[in-house]
Amino acid sequence: MLHKLHRISALLIGVFVLFHLINHMFILGGVAQHINFMNSFRVIYRNILMESVLLTCVIFQVSSGIYFVWKRRGQREDFIDKAQAISGLYLAFFFLNHVGTVLFGRLFTDLDTNIYYGIAGFHVTPFQLYFVPYYFFAVVAIFIHIAAAFNWLTRKKITEILRKRLAYSIVAIGAIISMLLMLGFSGTFNEVIIPSEYRATYQ
Repeated sequence: MLHKLHRISALLIGVFVLFHLINHMFILGGVAQHINFMNSFRVIYRNILMESVLLTCVIFQVSSGIYFVWKRRGQREDFIDKAQAISGLYLAFFFLNHVGTVLFGRLFTDLDTNIYYGIAGFHVTPFQLYFVPYYFFAVVAIFIHIAAAFNWLTRKKITEILRKRLAYSIVAIGAIISMLLMLGFSGTFNEVIIPSEYRATYQ
């Protein structure tokens, strides 16, 4: 039952994360495009009901995920199986930190927790040394987790060789997307000018 709830919760979070990643990909076309999509997206999820459901799912997902990793400690032999556990632990760290930071920004600052709030650290030295790998590995971890789930769900439907090739392809796609996002956040494709009030949070 706990595994089933974990999968349902993962599906709900996954839908949000999918649109969140799509939103972030708009940074490749400039900050204005990103914010325009974000404003449309917020109409759907930024309400007390949706946010409560998402927050509950995140807390449950983190708790149950850590429990599963602990329960199967020392039993994972397959590389993809181990990668699933490691990526899950990293996502637990990321979700708690990321959600906590956003909630803090909304409750205790007068700043809009938009793209500027999320990537200001990319543009203030030396904080990019933390934020670039922090975000890069978070996106990659999502795709590793998806690849591991795909590998498990198709274990009786396709050959092991094909399963692993497809799983590694999913991870490779995730790494490419993550790299593009890091370049976009850093202003490689379009200039990103962080407003002074967001930069000030790092001073």
